[in-house]
Amino acid sequence: MKQDPHDESETAGEPHRREPGDAEPLEALRRGPADADEGQARGGSGVISGEEGTGTGPAGGKPEGAFFSGHPLRIALAALLLVGLIAAGIPAWRYFRSYASTEDAEIDGNIVPVSARIQGVVVRVYVHDTQFVKKGEKLVELDPRDYQIAVEQAQADFAQARAQTVAARSDYAAAVADLAQAQANDVKAQADARRYSVLFASHVMSREQYDEKNRVAKVAAATVASARAKAEAAQRAIAVRAAAAQAAEAALDQARLNLSYTVISAPVSGVAGDRTVQDGQAVQPGQGLLAITDINHLWVTANFKESYLGKIRPGQPATVYVDALGRSLNGYVEGLGGATGALYSLLPPENATGNWVKVVQRLPVRIRLAQGEDPPSHLRPGESAEVKVWLR
Repeated sequence: MKQDPHDESETAGEPHRREPGDAEPLEALRRGPADADEGQARGGSGVISGEEGTGTGPAGGKPEGAFFSGHPLRIALAALLLVGLIAAGIPAWRYFRSYASTEDAEIDGNIVPVSARIQGVVVRVYVHDTQFVKKGEKLVELDPRDYQIAVEQAQADFAQARAQTVAARSDYAAAVADLAQAQANDVKAQADARRYSVLFASHVMSREQYDEKNRVAKVAAATVASARAKAEAAQRAIAVRAAAAQAAEAALDQARLNLSYTVISAPVSGVAGDRTVQDGQAVQPGQGLLAITDINHLWVTANFKESYLGKIRPGQPATVYVDALGRSLNGYVEGLGGATGALYSLLPPENATGNWVKVVQRLPVRIRLAQGEDPPSHLRPGESAEVKVWLR
């Protein structure tokens, strides 16, 4: 049968289309059921996708997954990206190694307890919690009447002791005068005894007269010894009376000091808090009344892990971020603690008991705020902080 030339050109220019009912190609029969299912999964039309038709796999001359193969622009972009990552990573790595930081830090300061030094009854309290007080300002007053009476009694005792000291000095002066008189009588008596001894040897006077003169001389010598002893005793009495007067003066000073303790003043300037004393309350010596926080001298205590301590030195700059302020303050390392916080605790660890578990310890590091970094008025001890110590 002769074909139309037009039909033959269409057949040569277009791929053969299998009509429904035609026999399956040989290659389709070789692929088996699994490939047939894959074809159905691709759409059921039997048409191969664009990537498979163009030969992007091994049969197409290019290995699978070679994204940059034959694409110079992609290679250049990847190289630039890698260089950029390295250029940005090195400064970041150096930055993170240039400091040691911890969030286990807080603001610290001196909290001075105020307590009673004597027994008494509170007659007035002059301050309340959160009130700022200056050093020397009156805080609490106790009933002073008992101590005023004690001062008056001590003054009387001291006056009496001073009078006794004056009397002792007078007695000593009299004893010295008696000693001088006795010594003068003794000199005369001894001279008479020597003269009568010569006369008795010349048989000018009787034995009775001679014995009498010797007796008078001996009595005069004994009188001198007695007067000297009395003078020494009077001198020692002066020392005793002077010591008693000194003790009475000390008692008077103590009474005056106790009277001054009835007015309790602020030992430092700061903010009053933790007040427990009330008007009319009876207090005992050593009983706590309130506390004053010295907010003018603050520092930061940062508890660093022991693995960081080898690089931390006094004088290194530090940055303190205070949560209450929402900003950072400049400071420097003032010193490292003498022992870890665990050893300062109420129950320090006993590693020799046998039940030992290694725990990373922390050492308190004291950070002092730098000069010119005035702490704000609302910065208080106990507030949380984050500390960075710059190692280089």
